Amino acid sequence: MKQLILEIDDITEAKMSAAAKAAGLSTQQWLYQLIEEKTAANWPDSIKALVGAWRSMPFPEKINEKD
Repeated sequence: MKQLILEIDDITEAKMSAAAKAAGLSTQQWLYQLIEEKTAANWPDSIKALVGAWRSMPFPEKINEKD
């Protein structure tokens, strides 16, 4: 595994630590999870679950069609 050195200011570090703690993760785990999420090639399961949720909403390819 590679190591990453990151320089951040004290305010950002405090926000990051608080977010990691709220998620029940170490800062390293939280950062890893964030990087995985932001670089994922697929839609998250939470978004996939929304497919078909709005039955009255047209499919994207239909939105730009002219009547």
